[in-house]
Amino acid sequence: MNRQKTLTINRWTIGMIVTFTAFLCFFLPSVFREGPSQADFADVTAAVTEGMDLTAYPAADQSLIRSKLGLDPAQYPDIAYWRSLNAMDAEELLIIRFDPAQEQDVLDKVNARIQSQKDIYQGYAPEQLDMVNQAVVDVHPNYLFYMTGPQAKEAAARFEEAL
Repeated sequence: MNRQKTLTINRWTIGMIVTFTAFLCFFLPSVFREGPSQADFADVTAAVTEGMDLTAYPAADQSLIRSKLGLDPAQYPDIAYWRSLNAMDAEELLIIRFDPAQEQDVLDKVNARIQSQKDIYQGYAPEQLDMVNQAVVDVHPNYLFYMTGPQAKEAAARFEEAL
């Protein structure tokens, strides 16, 4: 009888350990998940573009954002897109603030843009293809940064600091 009681207690203890471990696996990550940034969009874009020469990168209008990125600017609280004036250059910069529910859609469109750029430059512009291959995409719960160009890593660091 004593042995059966010990087995029952051991099973109960193992069951509690398994239940507690499952609880930690499923619920603990949500506690540590990064929340949406409260940073002002104008401050973020100013920080990212600080020190950059944007004369060759005019700010794009809504129709260019739609055609190049497939994003409808009216669906997002804030969006800024700069593209090189030279159509043969892959250099571009996107900063977008969105509702967290839109994160996957925004990321999918940016990834589609990167793939499109790779397809375009693959056959005839290896230096532009290298630039696209080194594109930086940084996603947060309500912000996304995407840039191709020689200053992408520095701009991404400023983006992180601004959030």
